[in-house]
Amino acid sequence: MTNDERVRTVSRRLRDLVEPLAANVYFAPEAQEAYKELGLSYIPGYFCSRSACMGPVPGEVVVAAFGVFKPALVLGAVDEGRQKASVDELLVARQQGATASLSRILGGATDGTVRATELLRRAADAATVEGHALHAGLRSLGFPGDAVGDLWRAADLVREHRGDSHIAAWISHDVDAVEINLLTELWWRLPLNSYVRTRGWSEDEIAAAIGRLRQRSLVDDDGFTSSGESLRASIEEATDLQERTVVEALGDDAEELFDLLEPWATAVVESGGYPADPRRLTRK
Repeated sequence: MTNDERVRTVSRRLRDLVEPLAANVYFAPEAQEAYKELGLSYIPGYFCSRSACMGPVPGEVVVAAFGVFKPALVLGAVDEGRQKASVDELLVARQQGATASLSRILGGATDGTVRATELLRRAADAATVEGHALHAGLRSLGFPGDAVGDLWRAADLVREHRGDSHIAAWISHDVDAVEINLLTELWWRLPLNSYVRTRGWSEDEIAAAIGRLRQRSLVDDDGFTSSGESLRASIEEATDLQERTVVEALGDDAEELFDLLEPWATAVVESGGYPADPRRLTRK
């Protein structure tokens, strides 16, 4: 296996196992209850809590950092949320909700929790910061100081680094925000135009994007063309390879980390704490 192949293999497996742990916060009833106490429903709670690590930035900055959402949806949600809750309040609510949810699902901390956090922190500390706004924002927060909270923060750092890398990858492939949603649906083996609406785009905007993809011969009536699948594969490869310093920091300890994370990721998915198993959505 070449070095690039190893980077890709480890990066993708790390993504699949970290995703349910880090992103459980977006489905955790404990977090939603905490936002509700601040007067926030799901949409403003999501945008304002996830972006809070960057400070009280304008909504336009949140649009740029999140990448795939319709700007009007983000701007409205951020404006509403900022009128009801401070960044500090949102950070506390998010952290407490995530920690409570994972503690419930995983049954609390073990010796393995501490070791997994150590390895994830090593990986996150080695990650590049330039061009990675959400990852950089999380780095500025430090760690909560309890075992489960620290595990979640370390997982979130790794997750957001890859997310920032992914935005850079699809932008560099001349794909816009609606188009990458559509291409990712097919990459996940979902029907075309089945998921993109969750990002706020209208039927007209989606139809126009599908038309552009057809004009570029990237999709046919309802699926990838060979050129489209190759383009989306190239975006994934570019994302994977941006995680090189993360993979190199793990070194020979990557398999130990995966052995620790796998049962926890499975537990989160099986509990309903994450909507689908990322390992089943990933193309090879």
